[in-house]
Amino acid sequence: MGQGDSALIEHNNHTMLIDAGPLDAGPTILSYLQSRGITNLDVMVSSHPHSDHIGGMVDVLNEIPVQLFVDNGATHTTPVYRDLEKVLVKKQIPYATAVRGDVIPFTDDVHIEVTHPDYLSDDMNEDSLALLLTYGDVTLFFPGDCEQCDATADVVKLAHHGSKGSASRGLLHNDYPQDVIISLGRNNDYHYPAPSTMNALTKAGISVHRTDLEGTIVLKTDGKRYWFV
Repeated sequence: MGQGDSALIEHNNHTMLIDAGPLDAGPTILSYLQSRGITNLDVMVSSHPHSDHIGGMVDVLNEIPVQLFVDNGATHTTPVYRDLEKVLVKKQIPYATAVRGDVIPFTDDVHIEVTHPDYLSDDMNEDSLALLLTYGDVTLFFPGDCEQCDATADVVKLAHHGSKGSASRGLLHNDYPQDVIISLGRNNDYHYPAPSTMNALTKAGISVHRTDLEGTIVLKTDGKRYWFV
């Protein structure tokens, strides 16, 4: 997927896509969804309108029906964002904005709560929608690119591709997760993950899973335990 972010959630034939990577990731994400036999998305979530998170959405929206599109209400001036707006209107996709305390509808068994933001500021990364997923005893946290928000969770998709502030500010001030996932491109221009982030994770004894080294990362759970496959 390259230097970007995207996560697919599946449960009992229901699906949610959180972000869709950069522009050139569209065909790859679409191909992955089709390989999974996915012909419909119940929900598509945009954590924030930076192109490395929404770039692949147009390709997906043009090929797969989406029942609900959710974002934080922030807009952008980029061609990538304008193209996304156009296809949402063209396809007449139901749309909703979310803030902290909202629950994104998915399935009766999977609870997905918005934990951030309360309101929009002038920082697109820090305004990212942060989602806490709870399934039975297992919790996963998806903070977009927000380095300041945190949550007690078993697994954390690390904010901002493993940037300098992604683990040293909020995450490690709370109960340590058992595992973190870092979504980033191989040999990316930002030199992520930051050495300070990796040092902090290693010091805390947290297991790290990286897309630049492992490719697509798949996690399964039965609500009592989880495992990577």
